[in-house]
Amino acid sequence: MSQKPAATVAQDYINPNKNQELVLKLFNTYYRSHNHTGKIYEDLPDMFLAKPEVLMVKDLATRNSDKLILDDCIQRAHARNGYINVTKFYNPKLNYYWLELNVSPFMLGDAVNESNKSEFFYLLSRFVDYVKNNPSIYGDLTAELDSDKDLALMLREINKMGDKLLPLLSLYPEEALVAFNPKWPPTEVNKLLMALKGNELSWCEVFAESLIYVMGRKA
Repeated sequence: MSQKPAATVAQDYINPNKNQELVLKLFNTYYRSHNHTGKIYEDLPDMFLAKPEVLMVKDLATRNSDKLILDDCIQRAHARNGYINVTKFYNPKLNYYWLELNVSPFMLGDAVNESNKSEFFYLLSRFVDYVKNNPSIYGDLTAELDSDKDLALMLREINKMGDKLLPLLSLYPEEALVAFNPKWPPTEVNKLLMALKGNELSWCEVFAESLIYVMGRKA
């Protein structure tokens, strides 16, 4: 039997309604056999979504630490009627692949990490657009751009990082990747600010303070 081309296999992984067998084979290789090299990873897209019920297999992982990660992701994905978000990473020097799991859709309040920071900055850019179009609610942060070059630089960086989600948005609907209230009630804004302040990028806290200052003047 001839093997499918790599591009076809990658496309099969992208569809959560068709990737069940592929996902089980991948996770058995990764979590049970502990094999981190080979064609199975070369054919794998950099990121894809899987339904949580696909991973509800007894003894899928042999290590307790892996079991805890899988169980946590399955439970959280079920709770938000979402997906397991699988991201592939590669160390070329060691020829070593590893997977990181998150839960989709990303929601404000989730811990921001390397695998989901594009989702976070995408939501942040959506909030900036919201205040620009609705300045009477929280004030318009973008009104300061002409006089504040640092703020303009931070906004460009936010948009740049958020735009990294666009290729995935061409594959999946927005609601599969991010979940938020488009009316941006104060509870959501507070979660956004807390995530900004806790971000490892030093300028994020400065940007959070800028938001707080603008909203404080509006109040």
